[in-house]
Amino acid sequence: IHINSMNMKKGSAIDSSPSTHSVAFVLAVLVASIATIPNAFSSIDSVATIYNCTEPLFPHLLSRSMLGWIRIALAVFIFIVTAYRITQSEEIRPNYLKNSKLKRGIPINVGGLRGQLMFTSWSWNLLGVSFAFSGLLTLYVDQHHDTLDMSQLKWAFRTSTLLFETVAPLTMLVSVVVTYALWPNALKGGNGTDSFKRTSILIQHNLNAIMSLLEIGFLGKFPVRFDDMALAPIFGVVYIFFSWGMRFSWVSSKEPQFVYFFLDTTLGKTSTYALMGLVAVLIIFYSLFVLIDDVLSFLGGGVTMHLGIVTALSCLVCRFKD
Repeated sequence: IHINSMNMKKGSAIDSSPSTHSVAFVLAVLVASIATIPNAFSSIDSVATIYNCTEPLFPHLLSRSMLGWIRIALAVFIFIVTAYRITQSEEIRPNYLKNSKLKRGIPINVGGLRGQLMFTSWSWNLLGVSFAFSGLLTLYVDQHHDTLDMSQLKWAFRTSTLLFETVAPLTMLVSVVVTYALWPNALKGGNGTDSFKRTSILIQHNLNAIMSLLEIGFLGKFPVRFDDMALAPIFGVVYIFFSWGMRFSWVSSKEPQFVYFFLDTTLGKTSTYALMGLVAVLIIFYSLFVLIDDVLSFLGGGVTMHLGIVTALSCLVCRFKD
């Protein structure tokens, strides 16, 4: 990423380089996150156990085998939706803020494989990988429980735990950003909200959060620790760098464009504030997943209470119509 204001691509007279304070903030988040990784890895084995990774939350309702197959089914569903979206053509016209210097009304092609470059798809596919890995691990443990060599499975329990800890808050971030930022912003613009109402898009923007909440509130016993918070922000930072690097590649004219209006680097301090807001929302939802077990226990636990909380949180973050 080049900050030099004279670094402009041919065909564009707009300086869209990320501001110094935006770069400084993102790098600070990255460095702070990386600094916590050694501590997280040194203690992960205390929670990444066969019990936490493969036992159902309500064993009187679900067996370990059923839990494994449910996770596999969710992963298959996720990848089917991904494959379906790849077959679709799609264009978006971001509604940039008033103080943006970007050209407006330029259609951005996000159909086919280009749709996989959206943060929604990154999060959605990572959720699929998480369910697939944890599902296969659960089925393996169920079928070989009496002959397991736990020392050889430590890496699998660690991976399964860290995958879910990373993706769960990301799915909530996607749903909240769509519901409370992208959709309202589209309503204010003149391009409508049809792009949000496509079947595959509605599924990705809503079921991602619902499935994460079902995993933590009804299906399994994955632990989510504050010690492991670093991976989700690192994932987000990687996408921010990717978005900055892609700004000249979304349209054939090489005009700088962003698929998300709040990542617009021409907004100056507003862009940095938006990045701060995104990190804050991510931390809030990570904290939610850390504390949800204690909250459910305080409220009395039980299947009905768990499903009630899952439903309430889903209603809070999901949106299906104008």
